[in-house]
Order: sequence, then structure tokens, then C-alpha cells
Amino acid sequence: MSTTDRSEAVADALWARVRTMAARVAALEEIEALGELDEEGRGRLVVLRMRCTRAAGRARMADELADQMADVQRERLRRNTATHR
Repeated sequence: MSTTDRSEAVADALWARVRTMAARVAALEEIEALGELDEEGRGRLVVLRMRCTRAAGRARMADELADQMADVQRERLRRNTATHR
């Protein structure tokens, strides 16, 4: 079992994905605001918004897990430090 915790890196990668998707949503919304988005484009926008919402939820869960892992690691370090005194 590896002692390397990558949960923070995973959360960061998920948030990067959310930011990328949000930029794509914003670009499509700008086109929509100009009235230049066709039916297919509006459908893509709806799907992309839904995917972005789900991705943000996963990123939030990953952040929470990373925080929990950090808490566990701090507690282990504290116990090990107290034990070795």
C-alpha cells in the first residue's frame, strides 16, 4: 500500500477540468446572447452545463476527501510525534 496521498492532486485536476468546461459554457453563452446559436448549439450548451455541474460536484467531493485525508495524516503525525518523545 502506497503512503503517497494524491487526493489533493486529483481534486486540483478535477477543478481544472471544471474551469475548462466553464470557459466553454461561457463561450457558448456569449454566442447564444448574440442570437447566433442554432438548435444544435443550444443542445450542446444544455448538455455542457449539465456536465459542468456534475464535474463541479465531483470536484467538491474530491476536495472534501483531500481535506479528510490531510486531517488523518496530521493526526497520524501528531500521534507519532507524541509517541516518540
